[in-house]
Amino acid sequence: MDGQEISFETAILSQPQTVGSQQTLTANYQNQSFDGLRIKIITSRFPELNYGDFVRISGEISNSNRGLLMYFPKIETINNSSSILQSGLRSINILRQKLISIFSKTLPSPSSSLLLGIIFGIKEQMPKDFNNNLRTSGVFHVIAASGMNVTLVGGFISTFFAFFLRRQIAVGLSILGIIFYAILAGLEPSIIRASIMGILVFSAQIMGRQTLAINGLALAGVGMLFIDPTLFSDVGFQLSFAATFGILYIKPLFKTKNGIVSEILTTVAAQIATLPILLTNFGLYSIYSVLVNGLVLWAVPILMMIGGIGAILSLILAPLGKLLIYLCYPLLLYFETIVNISGKLGGILIIKNFPWQLVAGYYCLLVSALLIFKRKS
Repeated sequence: MDGQEISFETAILSQPQTVGSQQTLTANYQNQSFDGLRIKIITSRFPELNYGDFVRISGEISNSNRGLLMYFPKIETINNSSSILQSGLRSINILRQKLISIFSKTLPSPSSSLLLGIIFGIKEQMPKDFNNNLRTSGVFHVIAASGMNVTLVGGFISTFFAFFLRRQIAVGLSILGIIFYAILAGLEPSIIRASIMGILVFSAQIMGRQTLAINGLALAGVGMLFIDPTLFSDVGFQLSFAATFGILYIKPLFKTKNGIVSEILTTVAAQIATLPILLTNFGLYSIYSVLVNGLVLWAVPILMMIGGIGAILSLILAPLGKLLIYLCYPLLLYFETIVNISGKLGGILIIKNFPWQLVAGYYCLLVSALLIFKRKS
């Protein structure tokens, strides 16, 4: 498809990222020959595009090592007030913008943007310096909606409604809550994967059957790749699956304990599984990341619960909701302090080239070691 002129219509299902005078977004391209190709689009900052917009994109497509690209294509916004999908996405975007406004008015920066990132994966308000410190310290993943977010959302909804309704109905409501959260968070590959796995697990509870998490992960992966095979080369997709695999298979080998030790072991397991992917795609690795993750990850579930409830209440009872959001401030300051200190320490390993043969060998050795440990146990 390199050099081919194309024109297609699509909905923007994740908030475009603005950097300097440019904005970047990902669009899905479909026609009779191609089904669900993901195209990265780089365009000028204005006019601003938003989550939920329907657009017509026309321009030349090009191939790169990281997939299909379009540079500064012609983009027209399509208005179709009769479209139920468009109306729904616009309503979601209005809700997103309202939440951003509430958090920004309640908390100073970067605390407001950090809490938005932890709860909803909304990163567009993140200051550049703090964003860089998050990456340098190895905890950038906390501001990306992930499997932990989905687990907390689904678990909270099902537990809450179980006090008033039948268990099957409560679990059914939790599934609807997961779907709504995934849409609100922007339908990124990591949140889609986590949502599919979460829905499978909760569905199994409704049917009264126990499902292994790894089966849900495998089914989610096969299903997503069947719909969009290009996801196989998506770095976020690879990291999401590798990290989950590490937590499911590697973490139990450490005889998991509670508290901060458990958080450190979770991070170690995920980083063992994702290290070759990180080095291959980014060539960067923080030697302090395990320690920093252990110091801050215990606060994430607390911030999600208090901040999430506060966000919902702020839409109904603004003073009470804002009070709960403000109660997160001390933990956010602690989080920011750790990240900023570690970000200034450096400790970044830079690797320019990481051969694929080493990646394959690494995972062969890892799987072999896991099989040996499993047989011994």
